[in-house]
Amino acid sequence: VGGTFALTNKASEEAKIKAIQLLDYLFTEEGQMLGYLGKEGVGWRKPQEGDIALNKEVEPLFFRIPTEPGTAYPNTDWAAIAQYFQPREFRDRWVSSTDIYSAGGFERRLQEATYLYENLYPEEIFPYWAMWYDPAVVDEFAMLETNIKNYVQQNLLQFVTGSKDIDKEWDTYVKGLEQLNLKRYLEIQQQAYDQYLAKQ
Repeated sequence: VGGTFALTNKASEEAKIKAIQLLDYLFTEEGQMLGYLGKEGVGWRKPQEGDIALNKEVEPLFFRIPTEPGTAYPNTDWAAIAQYFQPREFRDRWVSSTDIYSAGGFERRLQEATYLYENLYPEEIFPYWAMWYDPAVVDEFAMLETNIKNYVQQNLLQFVTGSKDIDKEWDTYVKGLEQLNLKRYLEIQQQAYDQYLAKQ
């Protein structure tokens, strides 16, 4: 999950070397700009006087040129399917409108929302991307996960829209989760997590 780069045993030695060289290049600032944003003047431009970076304390690096409504996407970038490396230092330098409710201020709105979570996130994160499940339980796990996720999403919508009262119907919601065999689902997840930890 989340992987967008792979080398197989079918690749020649030369192809492997070239692929790694390309990957290394995409992790440079220049490679990042070309891979994620495309050609200068088409997908992005250099900052101009008055441009403000997402982090107002740093020099802006680029302004992402929006595609005009009704025009074809320029197709000069790989966007999110490129291997991309965007640490905070890179992202902080994006130019964005200071009006967070405008289309041009969307990135700033996202950035400011992340500040609300600073120092509140847990030190440990469940590595869902690295979980491998015992083939003997994969079908059971998939069925449990599908049912549980659907149930959670449906109830979330009902609680948010007010068609269910979270104060009065929360216990019923929890019982519904238990009836979908949440305990077994968590057991399978725990087994996979324990195997992951054992390999670290």
